[in-house]
Amino acid sequence: MLADNWPTCIVTAFDLIGTRSLAASGKGSSAMIEMHRRAVVKINHGLPLHSHGYIWNDSVLLLSYMTEPNWSERGFFAELNDFKSFLEQQCGASMYAISVKGLAFPQDEMMSAVFNGQIADQPRAVILKTSSWAMANCFLIEKGLGHHRADWYIDRRITIGANLPKPFESEVIDLLPKKEPRIIDMFRGSIGVED
Repeated sequence: MLADNWPTCIVTAFDLIGTRSLAASGKGSSAMIEMHRRAVVKINHGLPLHSHGYIWNDSVLLLSYMTEPNWSERGFFAELNDFKSFLEQQCGASMYAISVKGLAFPQDEMMSAVFNGQIADQPRAVILKTSSWAMANCFLIEKGLGHHRADWYIDRRITIGANLPKPFESEVIDLLPKKEPRIIDMFRGSIGVED
């Protein structure tokens, strides 16, 4: 398939911090279940700048097609910041987020036809519409830069011109698919857009 068919997207992965250390007490499972409930409501009834949300274990993955030139940095980052703050408050746990710009999988008309007419409310199989490379890059960023303990790790291609607070650190990391170096800006606290 040609890259022309792949729409530009931003993938943002959120992860609860510390669930593994709470596993034995059962508090980790409770925090994850609460996060699932709250995230589903927010994704289904909010987040107008995001097209899809996926939830598993202690993680949430959001997909947005709102990229330049027709996107609002102020609205986009405010929506991400509000979502993260909401989940942290409701779950009583901290989270970190990683945002990467990439290309989403193209619409597959044959697969859409297969999923039409499902008996249940949800199909048994769900294909993530997120870019496999952008999603994989979230994991590369977590592995390579997680020691910074940032609240936000954001691809510089997204932060340029967004009037975000000054990052406390920026590092270059080679990302897929071509192992091209990209700058990742790291932030602590809120990423409320500055005037």
